[in-house]
Amino acid sequence: MEAEDSGEATVTWLEDVVIAEEQHEGLDDVTVEVGGETLTIPGAPSIVVPERVGQAGCIIEYDAPGGCLPAVEISPAYTPGFTLPSRSIPEVDLPDGTVLPEVTPKEIQVSAVEEPGIRQEEACQSDESELDGGDYVPLAHRPIAVRSITVQGIETQSIQTRPIHEAGDGFVPQMVLPQVVAPQLVVPQVVVPQGILEAYQLEGAEDTERTDGDDEVSYITEGDVLFDSDEFDLRPDAESELQAIAEDMALRDDDYLIDVEGHTDNLPTSTFADNYELSELRAESVADWLVENAGVDADAVSTSGLGEDYPRGSNDTDEGRQQNRRVVITVKPAEGTSDIDYELEDG
Repeated sequence: MEAEDSGEATVTWLEDVVIAEEQHEGLDDVTVEVGGETLTIPGAPSIVVPERVGQAGCIIEYDAPGGCLPAVEISPAYTPGFTLPSRSIPEVDLPDGTVLPEVTPKEIQVSAVEEPGIRQEEACQSDESELDGGDYVPLAHRPIAVRSITVQGIETQSIQTRPIHEAGDGFVPQMVLPQVVAPQLVVPQVVVPQGILEAYQLEGAEDTERTDGDDEVSYITEGDVLFDSDEFDLRPDAESELQAIAEDMALRDDDYLIDVEGHTDNLPTSTFADNYELSELRAESVADWLVENAGVDADAVSTSGLGEDYPRGSNDTDEGRQQNRRVVITVKPAEGTSDIDYELEDG
């Protein structure tokens, strides 16, 4: 799968639903005496109802920048069609001219069933409020994602009977083709719960938000607080924001990794090749400060320059562009889990 191969997403494969192949026995030939003659009354062959596999697909959680809820996608579910094959008790000519008719149940063609997938897009925090330390800011919200239950219904090939036939001093016995049943196949409904990113203004900082995810924390600081325009050297008054972040990180009691992301608005830089270079250099400046001043292991820190690719606000306004110029520090457990939270419902 492309998403899995890219390394930019977590893919959880769901368990397929399998109904095993089932063989239905045939009828043996029968030898009878009719009108002084020995006759072989042919039976019927066995048939096989093939194995069926309800393909449950997968759930994909795409990588997202810090302070954002990742996009999630539930792939389609698919159950292929199949055939309940026909078979017959052959026609029989008796010595007295009587013809016992062929008995043939109807072949049943069962259609494939597909349930379309669903995707919920990435949701990022956007703060337009003036808040004091510790106050909550508006939440980022990603709606629930639901792929409905997929049902391939029960199919039945009815019982078929050729009754007993008396012929002179003998008889031809009744022959019965039993009912054949292909059971219902159900691929459960898949639910990825809604995502809510809790966020609040970081204590001890004037321009930094903290967002709490399931297993990671992100600190979002306005770029204008940290850097002068088109510069990557930290401003002297940036230290108070970074110190508040460092003190909050120090409260953790686990081993963790840190990713520092630089973001810009869409205005071109006059000093660097592009906004990707500027945002990368800014991320490196913050990472260097953490290593030199907060006792962070350099091997535990990674940086990325994301340029203007992930705006928080509109780049059409000064206020929006200010929101987009930011640095995001994301802290996650070193032994973090990549499991995706989801539920299965047979419904």
